[in-house]
Amino acid sequence: MEPLSVTVTTRSGHAVVRLRGEIDIATADAFRSALDSAVEHPAVSSLDLDLGRVSFIDCSGLRVLVGVRRAMEDKGGTVRLIRRSPAVERLLTAAGLDERLHVPASHVKVPVPAA
Repeated sequence: MEPLSVTVTTRSGHAVVRLRGEIDIATADAFRSALDSAVEHPAVSSLDLDLGRVSFIDCSGLRVLVGVRRAMEDKGGTVRLIRRSPAVERLLTAAGLDERLHVPASHVKVPVPAA
């Protein structure tokens, strides 16, 4: 298991959260806490999530993503997934949320490393 690493950068009403590692039932609370701190910051109106280095994500992580999207929309803000790993891409597609979670046209899909 790869431990979850979260980096949050906030500047001028914009927060960027970069994640690396596994998002599952064991790490979902840490993931949620990091996102909640960004969402609850009164000056933050947009949140970008870089999930390009997430090696695994399950429904626990998906629940956090949907919750943060809802929380940002409730405060009139936006959430964008700016990079998605193959693991994130698979889960979003399987759950039918790949189109519901905002992904900018210029988002980067991280290539699968060669075996």
